[in-house]
Amino acid sequence: MKQHQWLRPISVFVLTTLLLNACSFSAEVLSTPTSVSSIPPTSTQVSPTASPTPALVLRVDTVDRLAIFMRRGKGEVLRSIAFTPDSTVLASMATDNEDFAIRLWNVANGQPLGTLEGHTSIVWGLAFSPDGQMLASVSSDGTAKLWDWRAGTLLKSLDFPSQVVSVSFSPDGQTLAVGGVDESSNGQQNAAIWTFSVGSWGPLIKFPEFLNIPALAFSPDGSLLVGGGASRNVQVWRTSDGAPVFTLNHAHQVSSLAISPDGSTVATGTCETVVASDCTQGSVWLWDLHTGKLIRQLAGFPDGVESVAFSLNGSLLIAGSRGGTLRAYAIADYLPLLETTSPGGIGVLALSPNGRLLATGSYSGEVNLWSVQP
Repeated sequence: MKQHQWLRPISVFVLTTLLLNACSFSAEVLSTPTSVSSIPPTSTQVSPTASPTPALVLRVDTVDRLAIFMRRGKGEVLRSIAFTPDSTVLASMATDNEDFAIRLWNVANGQPLGTLEGHTSIVWGLAFSPDGQMLASVSSDGTAKLWDWRAGTLLKSLDFPSQVVSVSFSPDGQTLAVGGVDESSNGQQNAAIWTFSVGSWGPLIKFPEFLNIPALAFSPDGSLLVGGGASRNVQVWRTSDGAPVFTLNHAHQVSSLAISPDGSTVATGTCETVVASDCTQGSVWLWDLHTGKLIRQLAGFPDGVESVAFSLNGSLLIAGSRGGTLRAYAIADYLPLLETTSPGGIGVLALSPNGRLLATGSYSGEVNLWSVQP
């Protein structure tokens, strides 16, 4: 997401100043299902062919050789990207305000594999199920869609009160979490994360927040759900019963978050300094997920940090800013090991599950694929 000139432009964002102290929330167990409908498929069939990917894994001793090896795609702004669990296919969505199709690419050779069509507005988030069978997408059209992406068919469409902008499957693949704007009450814009049982698509727990949910993630063991950002708060809830655990308060809105592979740390991408609605310095805030305490702030980005990710072995933190600054930090001491630039800026980034590839999405609609060079 962008707001003003540094956070993703979600049209229903409103002033957040009055919500800085919002720290206490309760979870609601849903008693009636969210509307679920089936929509005839209008998609292109996908038949991916698995191909080998670069052999070197991205880690502390290899990150200095990270470089772009492929560029693909077009559009106005690349909003969302996701790798399949086997790292052979990349899904992306770049909107030109007319074409809202999700595109699928062969990672090894960059060849297009097809499109998934059905959304009528911007697709903000994509997530593959852990078994690789389904792709979930969420949109400003107020729906989350579940796709059999190989067949190119739509399986289910879940309806919401307003736009939904973030999505994630639980690590065991049994729960789908969708974050977005809820119905307003007493003049206040509410937001929520809705969870569903995968397969039956019955509703589970609703986790309340404010304004919008640009970022969410499950902890690696699935016991915690972390989400929020538009209200300048990031909430930590217990997934078993929806009980709030911590509130991670920020000075400005949060655009993205990532949890370390060992479940100990949350990284949030945000803005450190705002001048006349422009972010003049971005930063990454690191939090202890066991205590909810702030560990460190990695500042000095020339603009807002839009996306963050941990490497497969947890030794690296990767962060990208709106203007294209890409940095990698060693988790052991948080010293920067790499600083480079991704052409066209960085709106989103994703690391492949096998740890070998980095994808950055630009504001020109291009996907840049990076690997460790020999």
